Amino acid sequence: MNSNRLFLRISFLGISTGIIFGAFGTHALKEFFSNYELDIWEKGIFYQLINSFGLMVLVLLNKSNFIKNPPFLLLTLGTLLFSFSLYIIALSNAFLETNHIIKTLLIPITPLGGLLLISSWILLLFKIKI
Repeated sequence: MNSNRLFLRISFLGISTGIIFGAFGTHALKEFFSNYELDIWEKGIFYQLINSFGLMVLVLLNKSNFIKNPPFLLLTLGTLLFSFSLYIIALSNAFLETNHIIKTLLIPITPLGGLLLISSWILLLFKIKI
C-alpha cells in the first residue's frame, strides 16, 4: 500500500474516532467528568479532528504535487501523543483515585505531541512546490 493511501486511511480513522470519542464524552462520560475533565477531553477531540482533517488535505495536496514529501508520520505521531494522552489524563482523573502516577508519566507526553504537531506544520512552510 502506498503512503498516500495509508495516511489518507489514517486521516479518515482519526476523523471518525474523533467524532465517536466526542459523542462518547458528551453522552456516556458527562456524568462522571467534572468540567475540568470534560475540557481536557474536548481539547483532545479538537486537536485530533483538526489535525486528522489537515492530514487528509496534505495527502490530497501531495497527490497533486503541490507539496513535496509532507511530514505525514510526524503529524500522525503528534496527534496520537497529544490527543490520546489528554484522553487518558481525563479518564484517570475521573476513574482512578491514584492518578498521580499516570499524570506523572503522561504530562511530558502531551507537550511532546504538541511539539511534533507544531514542527510538522512549520516544516510544511518549506515543502510547498508552487
